[in-house]
Formats: sequence, C-alpha cells, structure tokens
Amino acid sequence: MNSRYDQLSPVPPLTLVTRNIIVTCVAVYFIDFVATHLGFQFHDLYLKEIFGLVPALVKEKGWAWQFVTYIFMHGHPLHLLLNMLILWYFGSEIEAKLGRKQFLFYFLMCGIGAGLFNYGVNLLFSDVSRLSHPIIGASGAIYGILAAYGIFFGERYFLVFFVFPMKAKYFVLVMALVELITGVEATAQDNVAHFAHLGGMFVGAVYLYLKYLRPKGPGSGQSKKDQDREKLKRQFTLIVNENNSEEGKGPYWN
Repeated sequence: MNSRYDQLSPVPPLTLVTRNIIVTCVAVYFIDFVATHLGFQFHDLYLKEIFGLVPALVKEKGWAWQFVTYIFMHGHPLHLLLNMLILWYFGSEIEAKLGRKQFLFYFLMCGIGAGLFNYGVNLLFSDVSRLSHPIIGASGAIYGILAAYGIFFGERYFLVFFVFPMKAKYFVLVMALVELITGVEATAQDNVAHFAHLGGMFVGAVYLYLKYLRPKGPGSGQSKKDQDREKLKRQFTLIVNENNSEEGKGPYWN
C-alpha cells in the first residue's frame, strides 16, 4: 500500500523555512501574551487589533500590512499548537518539494489570499459589528499547504484520527467541504474564519495549477524555443518508434 504512515517517519524532518515560521509565530504569541496582560495599548488598541486583520481598520484607515501580520498572531495556546503541528507535519515536505524561497512565497501568498478572501466575504455578507473583530492565525496559509499536499501527494494514504486510512486528495476535499458548510451555517458565536481557510486553499490550488499542472503548449507561457524543442522531440520519437516496430527491436523513446 502506498501509505503515508509507511513512507514517512511519524516525526517528519523540520526544514529551515518551516522552522523559522514556527519560531516566529511562537515568539509573536508570547510577545502579544505579555503585552496584553501588562495592559499595553497603542492609541487604545491592543497588538491583536494593530497586527491582526480587522476589516474595519483596513477599510477606514488603509492598514494593509494586516493582511501579512495577522498570519503570525494566535489567540490561544491550543490554536497555536495545532497550527504549528500541522505546519510541521505537512509543510516540511512541501518545502522540500518546492524549495525554500518558493515555499516561503507560497505560504505568504496563501495567507494573504486567505485574508483578502475573508475580508471580502466580511464586507459583503457579515454583520457590521463583526468587522471590528480581529482575524488572527496561520490557518489560511496552512490550508493552502494542505491543498498543496493533496495535489502533489494525493495518492498517499494517511491515518485520519490515527484510525481511518484515507487518500490525501480525498481528505483535502472533505476538509474543504466541511469549511464551506460550517462557513455558510456559521453563527455570531462562531469565532472561526472558515472562509479564510477556503480562501487559502483556493489561492494555493489555483497557483499550483497555473505554475506546475497546466498543460504546456502555445499560449501557456512556454518559450518558442522550448515549444520547437518539444515538437522536434515528438517527431524524433515517432520516427524511432516506427523504425523499431519494423525491426522488432531497439529502445523506445518516451
């Protein structure tokens, strides 16, 4: 069986960028924790309101930096722990797949995309009172990493709740469906940004499709030189295969 729990160590390696993101999130959490409990405010705002994503402040004051800084803030130790464990478990392998710089870009892009998506949903559909509530956490970016795992390693199995084996691609689809349903049915007491999660998955999936999965050909961004090379290779492959089929021997080019 092509299974995650057979292929990978239960404790995956902690790669450089993933480790630095985790260290940053943990450090920011403790800084915010201490500052909040000391009553530190700047212009009557706590750090979560300054660096979290507050739709009202973005709209009224243009605090666009919040689309980046909110990713590294967390409100509860369990929230932080769960996000960092998922980031470690899945992010390290995606970093190894994409490379350090590309992984960092992808992580930030998914996080910013998640924030923008949730911001738009809040402005269009949420109660006005919710626009002043800060959105914090790396969950949107992490859902983008889950999408990447489902795309790159979708045929792998891993144990859901350490009990049920499921292919990664189906697990990601189930997670997306759950977030969609819970997001639509969310009540005022629900403090989870479900549409940020969906936004991170959507942005990540679209980016990966355009960069890695879209068929190459005319109009796909492939240079004319590369297109000519591929065309020549196909023609040469056809000639070789035809000759070999006549002789009944020799290598086949793929």
